[in-house]
Amino acid sequence: MDDDTQALSAPCPECQSTDTRHAQVRSAFWHDDRLVVIEDVPALVCNACGEQFYDDATVRLIDRMRQNGFPSENAVRELRVPVFSCSTVASPLTEADEIMLSKLFA
Repeated sequence: MDDDTQALSAPCPECQSTDTRHAQVRSAFWHDDRLVVIEDVPALVCNACGEQFYDDATVRLIDRMRQNGFPSENAVRELRVPVFSCSTVASPLTEADEIMLSKLFA
């Protein structure tokens, strides 16, 4: 069995499904005070819950990019990102919203 076959049978870390597929994804996170987006990230995507997860080589690649500080001259393009505030939301969070937020920040 080759590495790709083994990776595809790896259970999803979120829901434990083994129904996954290879895909190129976009990942965004904060680096210092900047929002950074990395495109064309090789990932496994769970067909059951949508969770994206990475193999060790991809994690090392992202870590190397992070260690280099994401210099602006290496960016392939820039995005404008709108900023919103929870304080402007008129209605309180629903129970479903609270559950989703608790999972995101668990």
